[in-house]
Amino acid sequence: MDFEAILSTFPGKEAAVLIAKEIAREPKHMPKLWEFATGEHERAWRATWLMDKVYDEEPELIRPYISKMIELIPSLKCESKQRQLLKLISCDSLPKNVSGKFINCCFDYLISSSTAVAVKVHAMQILFNFAKQEPDLKNELALVIEECMIDGTTGFNARARKLLKKLQA
Repeated sequence: MDFEAILSTFPGKEAAVLIAKEIAREPKHMPKLWEFATGEHERAWRATWLMDKVYDEEPELIRPYISKMIELIPSLKCESKQRQLLKLISCDSLPKNVSGKFINCCFDYLISSSTAVAVKVHAMQILFNFAKQEPDLKNELALVIEECMIDGTTGFNARARKLLKKLQA
């Protein structure tokens, strides 16, 4: 599969779903998609978006890459890649050996005023998922979320209220 050609123009959602279905039928394409997604070229973020569509079709094809995504996030500068990879990481429970560097990075995204709302929301969800594994973190996370809600958007605050309710249960 020629991802350079496929992603040279931004495929619409329907086309992306068809490509994702093809990858689900032919999993041998996943390593190449991952390689393209982690590359430095300007369309690499489109490959991360396509990975999200593959996850919708066949989550098991993405799960082997979650640990690699976690390793990549702290050094990632592209906001679009951050958004998509954090979304994929947030969809499943975290590996038991998740790094403190990654968790700190998620906290940094959550509290930074310059972080895009979607990145903040996915980082918040990941921290919530992590707090289920590490209950000692629940109170700290709840305080941080409440503080972030002061300047939060409507969408951010809606997710924050939902997670706070679960944290306090």
